[in-house]
Amino acid sequence: MMTGPQTVLYARTIHTLAQEHPASALGITDGRISHVGTREQAQGWIADGTTVIDYGEAAITPGLVDAHIHPVFGQSVARGVFLGDARTLDEAKRLIAGHAQACAPGDVVLGHGLNVAIFGTAEPSGQFLDEAAPGRASYATCFDAHSAVASSAMLQRAGIDGTESFADGSSVVVDSDGRPTGFLREFAAMALAEKALPVLGIDDKVEAVYRLLRDMAASGLTGGEMLDLADPDSLEIFRRLELRGELPIKLRIAPWIMASDPAEILDQVIALQAERGRRWQVRGAKLMIDGTVDNGTAWLYEPDTEGESTESLYLDPSRYVANLRTLAQAGVTTTTHAIGDQGIGFVISAIASLPRNGLRHRIEHLEELNDEDFARLKASGATISMQPTHCTHFVRADGSDAWSRRLGQHRASFAYRLRDVKDAGMVLALGSDWPIAPFDPRLIMADAQTRRRTEVPGSDSVQPRHRLSAREALEGYTVNVYESTGATGGRLETGMPADLTIFAADPLSVSPEELGTLAVLGTYVDGRLVDLGSELRSVDAQPASAGQ
Repeated sequence: MMTGPQTVLYARTIHTLAQEHPASALGITDGRISHVGTREQAQGWIADGTTVIDYGEAAITPGLVDAHIHPVFGQSVARGVFLGDARTLDEAKRLIAGHAQACAPGDVVLGHGLNVAIFGTAEPSGQFLDEAAPGRASYATCFDAHSAVASSAMLQRAGIDGTESFADGSSVVVDSDGRPTGFLREFAAMALAEKALPVLGIDDKVEAVYRLLRDMAASGLTGGEMLDLADPDSLEIFRRLELRGELPIKLRIAPWIMASDPAEILDQVIALQAERGRRWQVRGAKLMIDGTVDNGTAWLYEPDTEGESTESLYLDPSRYVANLRTLAQAGVTTTTHAIGDQGIGFVISAIASLPRNGLRHRIEHLEELNDEDFARLKASGATISMQPTHCTHFVRADGSDAWSRRLGQHRASFAYRLRDVKDAGMVLALGSDWPIAPFDPRLIMADAQTRRRTEVPGSDSVQPRHRLSAREALEGYTVNVYESTGATGGRLETGMPADLTIFAADPLSVSPEELGTLAVLGTYVDGRLVDLGSELRSVDAQPASAGQ
């Protein structure tokens, strides 16, 4: 009978994040860490049948977990031509025009990632789509996924005439004559156009989600927190994937509750908390108090420079507090999208008013927060989740971006206060918000250290005093993700799941520039090396047992 670990891994460096003394060997048994120590100590663990894998000069860390992704919903957002690299309207027009030529005449021309900064001081509109592809139904989501632009033909196709009203802060923007400009703010308005888009079939989504999760694993991720159930096929997609094999990464799913949702959605989300598969589980809920600064739907104490961003997405914000309390009473951990200073301040007060029963409640994004509310933040008991590349990709050091311009110089100086959050001793989880920004954790951890787009030589650093250390960035992708929702994980210690990321060199010793391209030699989920070359099995394949 085997008495030693089933697998022993060696590496020059092992960051357990659980102990200060060095480790260079791990033992894995039944998918969990059973031994931690040195190479010399490992000689006493090895038994007949133990598999020994020596990664040489590599480094092993706890498996990286992205605290904010949308792997299913993102498939409907990231469609068509990517517009995020367009720095001017003319560049965006050329991309749309080229894509339109490649589409069949009757197809809708789709784009995504459009940065509203290219409109300058003008309000976004669909006019550039009309000019780029005359007469075509065209639709492009903006980079924040909280707004979109539609061509005149697309508006006609969707039956949008500018008279629409919504039960939340969404809007169809109209000109002085009441005609829609093609700018659609927030999800309810966008949904009107999206109902007229080609439908993605579930088989296509199954394949696309699998490829995405496999790419995430290749970048070093072993897990992700999916903060929505926006696509009604989501759980069925995961069930179908697990009939064919294993998900490449683990997923914690927190369904979102929108301001316009009926009251019964709370009971539905609470009932879903028991749903799970082998590598996915529903645990938690996501709420949204406001929209985004860039499209004028954040909630600020004072209007932005365009006179906008003055209201919550909740027409009656007290409903948010009632929803939060109902979820807390049911034992459901929550995370709330809060971007503008008044929205963040409101959420701080709401969380502070909840009973201190050990349940974690997290604030998502925390983009712009004044000193007075920051002082209240730590006392509230809230944990924090932020996305470093939202700052480094979409905010410019010279203040010429839409976010900075709308806030004005003073408020923009409170941008993405990662350093202050860490110095205050709060739990800080990190992530990407894919498809809003690229998911590669190496690039995100690099940007957290530099406060600039590290992969772009010569890029400017935005508020560099908020840089994190390499270890703090790693903790933001490991132990802090778990702690932010009251879970246990992100450390390599006995009894913990053997979720591991194997780097070719020590991510805490290389420069941020080197980290961005540092090779990932493998990812382990529950002690099993993820097969990055595998394709989906046939649907007729024998289902894997729940114990695997």
